Amino acid sequence: MTMPSVYDEMSPRAYPTYSGGEPAERERREVLRQAMERQGFTVYETEWWHYDFKDWRAYAIVNENFDRP
Repeated sequence: MTMPSVYDEMSPRAYPTYSGGEPAERERREVLRQAMERQGFTVYETEWWHYDFKDWRAYAIVNENFDRP
C-alpha cells in the first residue's frame, strides 16, 4: 500500500498536511494519524511517519545494545 510519499522522503509530499497524491493514500495516512493520536502520540510536522509520545521529554535518551544476551 502506498502513502503520499515513501518513508524517509524529505519533500513536501512527506508533510502530514500534504494535499496532493491519491485520495486513498491520504486516507491511509489519516487512519494512521488518528490511531496514533488516540494513544497519546503527535505527528511530526514534516514527516507523516514520525510521531512523538506525549511525555517524550520525561524519558532519558539511552543507547542500549540489544544484541547481547
